[in-house]
Amino acid sequence: MTISSSGLTVTYDGASTSSISTTWEGSAYAPQLSYSEREGKFKKELYRLTQAEQNISFIYKESLRSMIASFNDVGYVNSDNEFINIKCIHANAERAVAKLNQENNIILPILSIAQTTSENDDQRRRTESILINEKYWDKDKKRAFRVLSFAPRPVSVNYQVNIWCKYMSDMDQILEQIRLKFNPEMQVPTKFSTLAKAFIYSEDELGAVDAGDKDDRILKKAVNLVLRTYIPNPKFLVTSTGKITKFNMETS
Repeated sequence: MTISSSGLTVTYDGASTSSISTTWEGSAYAPQLSYSEREGKFKKELYRLTQAEQNISFIYKESLRSMIASFNDVGYVNSDNEFINIKCIHANAERAVAKLNQENNIILPILSIAQTTSENDDQRRRTESILINEKYWDKDKKRAFRVLSFAPRPVSVNYQVNIWCKYMSDMDQILEQIRLKFNPEMQVPTKFSTLAKAFIYSEDELGAVDAGDKDDRILKKAVNLVLRTYIPNPKFLVTSTGKITKFNMETS
């Protein structure tokens, strides 16, 4: 038996002419990284890749689009006992009044929605260094992959929904339908998340608005909403070899 710095060699000579020789090389079995060491390595690489990315998710655009779609089923019952759907458009109050003054073919009632302000929501904020682990199922390869990202930034986005009507009876019906959507919150799903929720925090009585040459003055109310959502960080795919590559959101 001989021992060297490179490994251990054992030689056995029996009565027969054959011999058994066993060699173990320590360098072939390098110690595996611990969980904390491996996660630390991932965080370091993820931080480098995240800083190099163009971090534009268009979350505001997607959220506004989903908010408008949430009110596309609102309507009212007319004098003939028929349910009439009304339009929901993207416009702030000033632009909506201008359109009412300029165009005589706008059919009332109508809803307009606009984003007003947004701010950080620190009560829902996570530590920046937290890694978010998700699973993505690849239909072509028939296997699941690990997807990593840093915690998203929580924000509260404020919207104003303006209701424009000629008759108070129509206004009451529309308000009833809007409030039924919030129990106490309304789900506002986007391609980024199905967890975003909107809440009503106030209602403004704005009286009547002069619509230019129209014979009747137009009644207006504003319902103020807050959407609690997240601005996502870029996501990255962890391959079976431990390599980190950019994850294409369009495939999720």
